[in-house]
Amino acid sequence: MNELPVRSFLFALGRAGERIAQHGRDDQSARDALGALAEASGVLTSRDPEVVLTVSDGALYLGTRMLSHTSLEFNGLVADLRSRGIDSITLTRDPHPDDLADLASVAAGVSADLPVGGTVRLNERPLAGADMDPVPVSGMRRTYRASLETLRGLGDGNRLEMGKVIGIVEGFVGSSPAASLMMATIRNHDETTYYHSVNVSLLALTMGGGMGLGPDELRHLAAGALLHDLGRVLLDEAALTKAGGLTNEEWAQVRLHPQEGAQAILAATGPGVEVAAAIALEHHARMDGEGYPALRGREMHPFSRIVAVADAYDAITSPRPHRPARTPLEAMRILREGSGTAYDAGVVTSFLQLMGEFPPGSMLRLGTGALVMVTGREEGGPASGLVVRDPDGRKLPEPERVRFGGEQVLGHVLPDEAGIDPMELIDAVES
Repeated sequence: MNELPVRSFLFALGRAGERIAQHGRDDQSARDALGALAEASGVLTSRDPEVVLTVSDGALYLGTRMLSHTSLEFNGLVADLRSRGIDSITLTRDPHPDDLADLASVAAGVSADLPVGGTVRLNERPLAGADMDPVPVSGMRRTYRASLETLRGLGDGNRLEMGKVIGIVEGFVGSSPAASLMMATIRNHDETTYYHSVNVSLLALTMGGGMGLGPDELRHLAAGALLHDLGRVLLDEAALTKAGGLTNEEWAQVRLHPQEGAQAILAATGPGVEVAAAIALEHHARMDGEGYPALRGREMHPFSRIVAVADAYDAITSPRPHRPARTPLEAMRILREGSGTAYDAGVVTSFLQLMGEFPPGSMLRLGTGALVMVTGREEGGPASGLVVRDPDGRKLPEPERVRFGGEQVLGHVLPDEAGIDPMELIDAVES
């Protein structure tokens, strides 16, 4: 099932609600966002006279079908809808702009309910459990969702318990490197810090496994990596995600978040507190003594060195307010250039060996014109992947497995440019 129309609708709904909450409906930015919501709603309802979205047990359903990828990518919005008493949203074909504006207001918590009898209706047809057709949810997806909810809870002021965090990341330990690296491609434009933190945890865990760390070490590494940006969660997110240049005060706040995160972790109880605090404090330090905070001759913790590389890789390959995402190949080049100065040379070498010439989750254009998503490689052998678009650019209903050599590759393609979400293919990799 193609979940793109629902994802586009939810993205537009969240953006419109945000603009209305900040500026009111009459502001130009709100009107523009509502126009985008109307367009997305038109696409979503184009094939049926009526579309029903149901929220149940942290998951989103289109009709009776669970949208597992969309539920994870929009985990925060789904939770907000449920917390506001929204069990289902019914949209008729081409819903009225005023009704969409009312929906966005309710979703953002600005209004309490919708007028009765409009083209958008709430809680009219929520599905019963027996009517739903859930798809199997992998342990990795459940762990990813639990990790997001833990971080979101800390942002709401919940108490940090290290034992609970280590118990959550246990679901990542032992997962296949290819599946872990693909899961680390999940992005969310509204909750950047949360998704980034989980992705860094997955990357660090995969790196640690490749470097021979034992199970207990991997749990502590993954938990510390999950909390490495806790200072961002606690500080003002607006300054940390601002497009363009920062003021001196904003830059000072950015430089403060490692200390804030470390202090919050040290105030917690449970195993791994010291390791997690060191990671939070040192993930922006550099091997040459630069970075922040300056280490003044003190050596970085070995796990901090791993997380620093994972943090940089995910940041480089993610879109930011001031720049677009870069390809995995560009990220590896930047890491290679910083080896020994910004980053630990041994860790960079291990990471590059793990990722190979074509990192799992990356999109490649082959000489035939086909588009392939990399899933792994054999030691000393060809890379393996899934053909997702044929030479004529058509999306395949079922991806086809293929092996290929470097000489067959024309270049890297960003997922957004390819119109393919790697998460759509995680089931094929895990099976």
